[in-house]
Amino acid sequence: MNHSLMILINAVFLSVVTASMNMKFGYHVIDGNAKYLEKIETNLEENTVKIHTPAHNDVMESYLLQDFRQGQQMKCLPSVKQCRLRDIDRATAGDAGQVTEGFIHSWNKGEGDNTIYSENEELVKEMYYINLDKVIDDNSLEGALKEFHQDFRYPVYEEKKIPQDAEVLNITGPAGSRVKRSMMTYRRNCHGQQPKIVFVIDTDRSDNRLKICQRERYILTDCGNIHITSPMVYQCVCCPWVTSVSTTGDCQCHRMGW
Repeated sequence: MNHSLMILINAVFLSVVTASMNMKFGYHVIDGNAKYLEKIETNLEENTVKIHTPAHNDVMESYLLQDFRQGQQMKCLPSVKQCRLRDIDRATAGDAGQVTEGFIHSWNKGEGDNTIYSENEELVKEMYYINLDKVIDDNSLEGALKEFHQDFRYPVYEEKKIPQDAEVLNITGPAGSRVKRSMMTYRRNCHGQQPKIVFVIDTDRSDNRLKICQRERYILTDCGNIHITSPMVYQCVCCPWVTSVSTTGDCQCHRMGW
């Protein structure tokens, strides 16, 4: 397709979208043997992005709302009946305009390009944890976030970023196999030694995928495939010798909601 014609179509298409302020579209994602449709909705007037990712492989179904006016996002996870609230990471997130432009630009390349392949993407791992003993008062939610939460009404927990120098461990079974959804026990005395705080990665995770375009002046360059993955992380207190968290080990973790 002629480059100037592509830009013209892009501009016309975007002006139509701007007039309606709301756009729904989706990406067909091929992740190994899994194939699924990720649904996206953007609202340019409110500057919000909604993303629905179905369950696949070891990824949980998730509903995400990013409210760029408030600078916060909420992710709701039906399988564990919880919502998670935190500040948007501006380094990895594209606002409603960027996400809309990314889809339009990739579509206008002349290929009807709305497919994302797992081998052709930039992987970003988000490391956030929650304390399930501390529930956010949903009356404190405002605007689009409050409206979004009304569709779920799950307890809302604050996500906090794991410190860069933190010790991060996996959950293991007695024989070293990964286990899901278990409570931890703890020997409180640790034989007289001082316990340590660690962060533990569970087997479940959530993620989303997007095409984000960068601008060079007023021309959009090719869009990159961004894969943002968010493992389920919990904070635990362990004896100093612990190198992996076991259901029979020497740790106590915040209530894990199961």
